[in-house]
Amino acid sequence: MGSFQVAWAVLEEPAQLLHKNPYYQGGCLHRMQEKISVYRNFTAKSRVCNSNDPPEAASMGFCHASPLLDYTEIRIASQSWETNYISAWLLQIILSELLEVPTTLEMGKESSALDFYNPDADFGFGGGDFYYGEVTKAAEVKDCRKLKDEAEYQPCFHMVPEVWWGARFGSTSLRLPGAEPPMELGALGYQSFWVVKFTAQNDSSLVSYLGLQGEENRRKLAETFKRPTTWKQYCQEETTDNCAKPDDTATGPPTNEEEENFFFVPGQYNGYFRYTDKNDCDVNPNCTGFFADFPCGWASFANQQLHHLGIALESDNPLDEAGGFAGMGQIYAAANATKSNLLVYWFDLGILHQSFMGTEFEPTRVVLPEPTQECLDARIDPTKRCGKRDGTSTPEELYGDPAGTCAATTVSLKKVVGTVLYDVAFDPEIPEALWSPAYDVIHNFQISGPQLGAILQWVSRRMEADLYGLTLREATCEWAVENLDLLQSFIPESHPRVVQDEDITDHPLFMIASIFASAAVILVLVCLVVTYVKKNTKVLYYTQPEFMTLFLVGLGLAAIGAIFMVVPPSDASCGTIAWTVNLGYAVHLFPMLVRINAINNLATSGKQMQRVRLKLGHLYAVTFVGVLAVGAYLVAWTLVDPPREAFQYEVTSKDATTGDTIITAYDYCGTPSSTYSLDSAISSSGVWYFVSYAWRALVILPAGMIAFVSLRVREDMNDTRPMSFVLFVHVIVLVIAATLATFGDHRSDLMGYASLLVSIDAILSIAVYIVPKFLHSGDDFDGEPLPDVFVSTTVVLTDIVGFTAWSSVREPVHVFKFLEECYECVDSIADKYKIFKVETVGESWVGASGIPEPRIDHALCAAKFALGCMKKIPRLMKRQEIKFGPDTGDLSLRIGMHSGTVTGGFMKGKGQRFQIFGDASNYAKLMLSTGLGDHIQLSEATANELTKIGKKRWITERDRKLVTEEKGEIQTFFLTRGSLDGDYSTRECGSSFGGSDDEDELLDVSALSDSKQRWIQWNVETFKEMLKDIVARRGLPGGLPGFSGMEAPDFDLRKKGDMPLDEVVEIIELPDFDKKAARRQRETIEMVELSPLVVDQLKEFITGIAEMYNDNPFHNFAHASYVVMAVIKYMNRIKAANEIDVGNDGERFRTCTMVTIHKHTFGVASDPLTLFACVFSALIHDVNHPGVPNQQLMQENEEAGARYKSRSVAEQRSLDQSWDLLMQSRFKLLRSTICGNETELARFRQLVINSVMATDLGDSELKALRNARWEKAFAITASSTDSTTSERSSAKVSVRSSGIQETFDDEVAKGANDSQEDINRKATIVIEHLLQAADVAHMSQHWAIYRKWNERLFRECYKAYREGRAETNPADNWYKGEIGFFDFYIIPLSKKLRDCGVFGPTSDENLNYATNNRNQWEREGVSITENMLKAAEHEYRLSIGMQKQEQSVAHHLGE
Repeated sequence: MGSFQVAWAVLEEPAQLLHKNPYYQGGCLHRMQEKISVYRNFTAKSRVCNSNDPPEAASMGFCHASPLLDYTEIRIASQSWETNYISAWLLQIILSELLEVPTTLEMGKESSALDFYNPDADFGFGGGDFYYGEVTKAAEVKDCRKLKDEAEYQPCFHMVPEVWWGARFGSTSLRLPGAEPPMELGALGYQSFWVVKFTAQNDSSLVSYLGLQGEENRRKLAETFKRPTTWKQYCQEETTDNCAKPDDTATGPPTNEEEENFFFVPGQYNGYFRYTDKNDCDVNPNCTGFFADFPCGWASFANQQLHHLGIALESDNPLDEAGGFAGMGQIYAAANATKSNLLVYWFDLGILHQSFMGTEFEPTRVVLPEPTQECLDARIDPTKRCGKRDGTSTPEELYGDPAGTCAATTVSLKKVVGTVLYDVAFDPEIPEALWSPAYDVIHNFQISGPQLGAILQWVSRRMEADLYGLTLREATCEWAVENLDLLQSFIPESHPRVVQDEDITDHPLFMIASIFASAAVILVLVCLVVTYVKKNTKVLYYTQPEFMTLFLVGLGLAAIGAIFMVVPPSDASCGTIAWTVNLGYAVHLFPMLVRINAINNLATSGKQMQRVRLKLGHLYAVTFVGVLAVGAYLVAWTLVDPPREAFQYEVTSKDATTGDTIITAYDYCGTPSSTYSLDSAISSSGVWYFVSYAWRALVILPAGMIAFVSLRVREDMNDTRPMSFVLFVHVIVLVIAATLATFGDHRSDLMGYASLLVSIDAILSIAVYIVPKFLHSGDDFDGEPLPDVFVSTTVVLTDIVGFTAWSSVREPVHVFKFLEECYECVDSIADKYKIFKVETVGESWVGASGIPEPRIDHALCAAKFALGCMKKIPRLMKRQEIKFGPDTGDLSLRIGMHSGTVTGGFMKGKGQRFQIFGDASNYAKLMLSTGLGDHIQLSEATANELTKIGKKRWITERDRKLVTEEKGEIQTFFLTRGSLDGDYSTRECGSSFGGSDDEDELLDVSALSDSKQRWIQWNVETFKEMLKDIVARRGLPGGLPGFSGMEAPDFDLRKKGDMPLDEVVEIIELPDFDKKAARRQRETIEMVELSPLVVDQLKEFITGIAEMYNDNPFHNFAHASYVVMAVIKYMNRIKAANEIDVGNDGERFRTCTMVTIHKHTFGVASDPLTLFACVFSALIHDVNHPGVPNQQLMQENEEAGARYKSRSVAEQRSLDQSWDLLMQSRFKLLRSTICGNETELARFRQLVINSVMATDLGDSELKALRNARWEKAFAITASSTDSTTSERSSAKVSVRSSGIQETFDDEVAKGANDSQEDINRKATIVIEHLLQAADVAHMSQHWAIYRKWNERLFRECYKAYREGRAETNPADNWYKGEIGFFDFYIIPLSKKLRDCGVFGPTSDENLNYATNNRNQWEREGVSITENMLKAAEHEYRLSIGMQKQEQSVAHHLGE
């Protein structure tokens, strides 16, 4: 057979000539094992199965599966020429047979014909151009097998083994989207015009473009190069019988549609070349000869070269419909068979070249103009060379620039690798040991042109001998066997790899863990039995067997899970572990949480002596709900991502025999979506394990914190300490387990460690909590335990003298914090001296020594405790003045003690707790109630106890006996306060309570005895917090920590000659509500810190104000501070007037709440500067008060009277002097912090003027104006007063997510008809009346507060009278004057504050206090006035005596 037959057999084998593929079973190297063994020691494995193999291929021995390595299949793009197939097949052999990486070929269509392992050895042609547009498809899916079930076939691959880059694109630097830069394949190629050798021999001019170009050569070309004819065309057009009779050209007609388009079929159709009208120059002046060109999908510059060189050749594009690459081979074979002249556009690396080398049909290259860079740059776009389908292409598009007619350059063949291949090979979600070697192999793979030529020549030679026995696949395989060393050189050093399972259950770790797990299960079973046997003992009765059973059952389930952790993992055992461990801890932990919470409730309510008895219904309900929640989580886990056997892989060693790298596979429990990792912190599927740890932490940690704060409960009464230790063990185990699961390297070892941890957790929990109860369970008993009798005890009670009056002028939250700090200090002292705290009631603290453990020194311990309290609590109260205001340090501690017998036990019922009863308890209460402030009163029994132990020197007999109804006349004693000096060494109480180190620095401790200094410090702290609100609301630089003020306004708003009274206005314009600023204030207030310079100026200013106050009995700095406190209290009542029922609508509800408060209070409570101005006015309103009324002041100071036109002289002078101080340059930063601009300063001054002037109660004109404004602002009919007031005072804003706007609208609608002027008028009058009420706040506060300040005012007035500064004795009309003041000023003012509606439900408090004080004064006022008169006269005479004595001393010194 001639060489043409060889070409045809290779390019287009008829189905009937095919043999079964010998490499389908086992692969190339496996098939050639015998030959390989001749020259080297190598054992070939069978190929790994790929997606083209049927499911049963592995079981039938055609290939083997690799479930452990399980590399992602690599898809290689095949195209339509032989060298491409060879490169792709060699990569298939390396990856599939040497490395177990499944590899298939992509043809651009749904076919596996070109796969090296195609079972039928089919042969086809891949796409010519498809990979350029589809190179990114694999990046979308990574594994092309995922597209197998798509309805429409989609090409997908990871690399193209051979690309003629320069020939197609004219540049080697171009990079395709989704691909790495092109890499060298190692071979060089060349494409050009080729003419067959015998044609060139007949006319040598045809081997150069010079012999082809021009009109003079047109006829020669047309006559030399006839046009090929398909089999169908020949039969229909060149024969008369449609090939019915055989001839030299065809044996008969084509038998199917495919054969109709063939140009050559060996033995059936030899092909036929004929003249057509295009070849007939006589008929067609533009006649042309034929040349075979690439199909339109290929890169060819032939048309551009022929057109501009003037060569009359034309391809007619017959190959686009006639088989493309195969058609060109058929034409070449037909020309060879018919000895026809032929010119083709072809490349040198192909079967045509190699098959016909050395024959008369050997291709001979046509010489073209030498290539230049200019010519190469002028090439046309090869994708447009065939023109548009609609025929509208221009000549410029078809033929391009005439400069691009030169010959081609030698092309370096490239391989194109998709960027996704790196991600596929080195997937971070896959263990490094299982990373695919495909990326490195493909990068390393190279094959040269001579090597490719050797394969093709081998085909050509062998085909002559045996047409049917050898194919291109066989040639490729033979070459691969002979060059096996070269192929192996492309493989990375640590490959190939094999996986070996490792059974580690014999590891010492697992053996130890199994022993502990078994021991834990046995221990649980034994304890359950013992619990049942000893359920009636005292200890188990109090612990409750039901609780202990749940405690043990939970640990038992967890221990069973620990056993399963050390058996070989399986899907069933992994699921069992998850269920038993999680349910076990749920059954174990939730009952503990219930018990610890019950104990904590006792501790926080001062019931440390109460024994916990859980309600079984509650215990079971909480446990059931907890177990149900955990069970739901486990069900979701099991259904969505069940725990199953998984593997961890590790590169360990090399097999000395095979050279394979061994990967050891360790099995453990994982999840399907986390085949390789149990990393609960990183793996997406590890969230299940994370939840497993997290829910336990959410139960254990709160329970542990509750247990910690409950440690004060007596251990012999409840079991907080052992339970705390159990929880501590749980926490340690949980932390270690979570840490190992997150950062541990060997997952299989983690199973052993986890089992060991769970077992140890169970064993230690039982050892700490359960076993001691068995050892100290005691005897059985019947019925409920009876109360205990404590024979030798000392009961101690404490309370705070003056607390009721003190608390009446403060906000509840401040009262609560004050008591909290005091109680914590008392508790710490009680712990030191083993005093058992029984309870607290209000400001009273009750404790006992000698309970629950009897002790002979119970009286001594109680005495030391009392002395410690008497030493520390007063100091604490002094320190608390900074936070809680003046006179906090004036409170005193009172303690009563008695020794005797008490009965202690639990009172059943709701809120059961430990209580003490008996005469001793009652006697101690008597000692407290009849005691004195700053004294510790003892009963005679306690005094005797102390005397017995040698502490008689501690005791002082009270100067008079007490007469009581219960005991008659009794003698009591005082405990000497200095008895404990040097004995009490605990740190100062209150050092961590609300006060900070900064407060200690600001406070001059040496001056604490000076009440004015303490009041200064309190005012500094108060004003500092209000300044922070201003800064936060302003939201400029002040919104930042360390704000030191903006540029201060240096102007003064006063006009020369004007007096403050002239500046009083009817309406003060308050700013509109700014939602953003209010939200900013709320969000940034905690961040704001004033500059130390601002704080220093604030302290200096307040100190200056304090120094400007005279030392009057009433109108002094203490009075100003009380007014400040009252203003703040009223302001807080304004802001809290409406109870806000919070819903779930987040920011919207908060904004609505702020808007509501703004509207409800006419803007008074929503502006920090307004609030600051009110408090500032309270501070300065009586500066330099002379201690006499304005009328007397004008007589004593005519200049002041003239300056202020005899009106409100004291008030206007206070304003001017205070404002002068504020405007001094040394307070520049302070001013800028208060007011950021002239507008704010003007509003601030106006608020201060109106507020201070409102405190003048004697100016009838001002009073009349205020009353008129009030009537104008709040005028309502008498009939509607009560209903309107009731509605407004009880208003409640309900803010719900579903109805925020509706409720808000209802609230605001009340003032919807008011103009802004009306609203500002109401705000102005409310502010003025608020200052008036604060100025006389003592009149509407607790009776003790009223008496205190009433007496001071009397002393001031009486002193002025005795000094001749008043005409009448105040005592003459004091009793009636007070009643009148109540009736005509205080009570009406309180009603006004109630009626204005801004104080909400608390608006009746002032009125109630005022009414009660008035009634009590009416009953007792006469006698009180007489006593005050005596005291004032005595005080005056003492002061006169001291003055005379001082004058006498001065006179003697003068002499």
